Amino acid sequence: MICGRLTTGLKPPSACPDSNLQLAHPPPMIEQPFKDLVASLAAKSPTPGGGAAAAMSACLGAALLVMVIRFSRGKKATLEHDEPLAQAEAQLLTLLSRLEPMAERDCASFDAVSMAYKLPKESEAEQGVRNQAIEQGMLGAMVVPEETLAIIHDVLEAMVPVLGFVGRNIGSDLGSGTEMLVAGAEAAFFNVRINAAYLKDRAKAESALQHNESVLSEVRDVHSSVRTAVEKMMS
Repeated sequence: MICGRLTTGLKPPSACPDSNLQLAHPPPMIEQPFKDLVASLAAKSPTPGGGAAAAMSACLGAALLVMVIRFSRGKKATLEHDEPLAQAEAQLLTLLSRLEPMAERDCASFDAVSMAYKLPKESEAEQGVRNQAIEQGMLGAMVVPEETLAIIHDVLEAMVPVLGFVGRNIGSDLGSGTEMLVAGAEAAFFNVRINAAYLKDRAKAESALQHNESVLSEVRDVHSSVRTAVEKMMS
């Protein structure tokens, strides 16, 4: 039998009824059927959770924007703008490739926190090792959604120069992709906040929060600009 959830790999051998059984790791989340991902999120288990969902939403949003760019290229009305559109497409594809593993990384980072909490704490020395492992785990769990948020920011920024070249007939997809990206950004920031709250190093936590609040503010500003453009296309 396989112990642990489909999307997060295997639990440590001690958690499995037969630790001598050699088990293969499941495929990365990005390669799993959508139905399995939904079931994983719905299951009563810490991972995948909000951070992974943020990354998945961002992947879908970025993919929609790539589609928007591709449909906007090769048309008579946009031929003179093909160079910036091509640049935007290349940027988006690079950023999408960076987003794809983020859900898996988010699960792995939180699993490290869970393992740290399970470390022995009988002696003072054990407590010290455990506390350090928890702190490092929380820091890692904060860094992953930070990166997700930063990539989402860059995806939206890549679209700004070419908003005027998007056809009216694909405005709904532009809007839909943007909303999914912003949802991912907001969710990623929630995960930054919750992990920062558990850091003992308050200076590091406050610095991270301040930085990510600034990034999220810029995401919201771009979101507002795209919404205005989409509303004009849809009217």
